[in-house]
Amino acid sequence: MDLLAQLGAPPPLAVLLAAFFAGMVRGYTGFGSAMIFMPVAGAYLGPKTAIGIMSIIDAVLQFAMIRSTWRHARWGEIGPLFVGYVVGLPLGVWLLVTIDPSPVRWVTSLSIVLVLTLLLTVGRIERSPGLPATLATGITSGVISGLASLGGMVLSLFWLAGPSHNAGVRGSSVAFFVPASVLSMSLLAYAGIFTPAVFQGAAWTILPYAVGIGLGSLLFGRADPRFFRPVAFGVIAAAAITSMPLLDRVLR
Repeated sequence: MDLLAQLGAPPPLAVLLAAFFAGMVRGYTGFGSAMIFMPVAGAYLGPKTAIGIMSIIDAVLQFAMIRSTWRHARWGEIGPLFVGYVVGLPLGVWLLVTIDPSPVRWVTSLSIVLVLTLLLTVGRIERSPGLPATLATGITSGVISGLASLGGMVLSLFWLAGPSHNAGVRGSSVAFFVPASVLSMSLLAYAGIFTPAVFQGAAWTILPYAVGIGLGSLLFGRADPRFFRPVAFGVIAAAAITSMPLLDRVLR
C-alpha cells in the first residue's frame, strides 16, 4: 500500500491500454509503439510527459527483444541512419522545449499522415537507397524523435519501402533504437523532461507495456508472415487517425 501511495494516482485507463497495445505492436513489428502511445498519452498527460514516459519504458524493455532480433538487422544501413539521427535529434528536442504544445500535436498528426500516404502510394524499392537518402532519413527521424517520439515511423517507411524482409525490418528497428534511446534520453534529461510525474507514469505503464511486448513477440513467431506488412500498414493508419487533435474529446 505504501508503494502504491508513493506512485500516486494511476493514469487514466486509456493510457494503460495504450501502453499495452503499444507494446504488442512493438513486439510484433519492432517499431510503432510511440505511434500508439503518444497520441493517447499526449491527449491526457501532455506531450512532454508522454514522451518522457515512452522513452523510459521503451528503453528498459527493448533489451528483452535484442537476443531474438539482433542477427537480422541491416547493419550497413543502421550506421548512416544513426549518424543522421544524431544530427537531427538535438533540433527536435530544442523544438519540444521551446514551442507551444498545440503545434507539437499537429506536427505529430501530420507526420503520421504523411508516412501513411507514402507507404500506400510508393512502390517498394528493389535495392537499398544510397548514402544521401539514408542520411536524410536519419536526420528526419532524429528531428521527429526529439519533437514527438515518433522517429520510428520514418525508419519504418525506409525499411518497409525497401527490400528488407520481415525479420530484417523488425531486427533493424530494435537494433537501431538501442543506442538511439541512450542518446535521446540523455538529451531529454538535459532538457528537464524527466519530472516526478514522468517517473510515476512510467512505473504504472511499464507492466502493461511489457505484457504487450511479450504477446507481440509471440505472435511474430507464430503468425503467417504474409500478415506482417498489412499489420504494419494498419499500425500507421491507426496512428494517423488516433493522433488527430480534433479527436481529443473522443479519446478523453
